[in-house]
Amino acid sequence: MGNDGTGIMRRRREEGPVHRSVDGTFSINLEDHERHALLNFVDQLQALLADGPKNEDLTRLFPVAYNANPDLNAEYQKYMADELAQSRAASIETVRTVLSSDSPISEQQAMAFASVLNSLRLVLGSVLDVSESDDFDQIEEDDPQFDQWQLYGYLGWLLEWTVSAISGE
Repeated sequence: MGNDGTGIMRRRREEGPVHRSVDGTFSINLEDHERHALLNFVDQLQALLADGPKNEDLTRLFPVAYNANPDLNAEYQKYMADELAQSRAASIETVRTVLSSDSPISEQQAMAFASVLNSLRLVLGSVLDVSESDDFDQIEEDDPQFDQWQLYGYLGWLLEWTVSAISGE
């Protein structure tokens, strides 16, 4: 346990899959099978993004900006959808490089990793129709979407570690 400077003892958080080094670089400590699985999901995300914002699975990636005004929303989507797609495509390419190597990565690459994890989680959340009232611990193993729920939880866990490392926690 460590002292946080206020006299309060805090438990040290265990080492996670994403770690910030003292030199400001980051390491992503994943098994090869995890890296390969994530690369596969990144490929699937890229294929979905090629469909554009009209794909229902991408609803949370291209949210409605103006609910009350469909014309204004269409104008917004016309200008922003391409920019959002290009930004996500660039992050995907960065993540492919990150997952294909064990080398330390920069903060910018860690941010791209977090962005792609978040995108994967948002798409999966749309597929599963996740809501705030869902209790992930209550999903039964015989549920046909059990594996997808497990993946959703894993992506959230990995995203949490990534964000914590970036923020210096």
